[in-house]
Amino acid sequence: MGNPLRDPQDRRLPRIPEPCALVIFGVTGDLARKKLIPAVYDLANRGMLPSSFVVLGFARRDWGDGDFEALAREAAQQHARTPWKEEVWARASGNIKFVPGSFDDDGAFDTLAQTLDELRDTHGIQGNAAFYLSIPPSAFPVVLKQMARTHMADNEKSGGWRRVVAEKPFGSDLESAKALNDLVDDVFTP
Repeated sequence: MGNPLRDPQDRRLPRIPEPCALVIFGVTGDLARKKLIPAVYDLANRGMLPSSFVVLGFARRDWGDGDFEALAREAAQQHARTPWKEEVWARASGNIKFVPGSFDDDGAFDTLAQTLDELRDTHGIQGNAAFYLSIPPSAFPVVLKQMARTHMADNEKSGGWRRVVAEKPFGSDLESAKALNDLVDDVFTP
């Protein structure tokens, strides 16, 4: 029997999300290492991630999946809020992928889009993806334009849902914030 004091409309209650990929741009930066990756570990530790969940990192490093997995492990061990459990990490580490490249590199974004498509079959993400822009605000436009060019933000092409999280500050003034908001709207609205 459920708790009669909990409102079923309360979306703050813990619930497991749908299968998806979390694509983190700027994954080697402080925000990703100190907050995002540890938060993903904490969710896994609490049993709040679906088994079909992948962290897909993108950054200017000449790394493979193993190099990124080592960075993610260290970040989770140092900054997670829940106790370290090797068995939790063993499950999570198989779902950590990395694509190297710079934001103006068409080939790297093509590889990222292809990798995301492949994860639908290899990891069962059903085409769902959230994109976290853990990057300097000046890089938002180039990344968003690359996402538009490769159709990564296209819900219809992906067969699932696509979302974006832009780290603040969002523009340098009202005019630039509105322009950036319009770009996000153009890229993520069919």
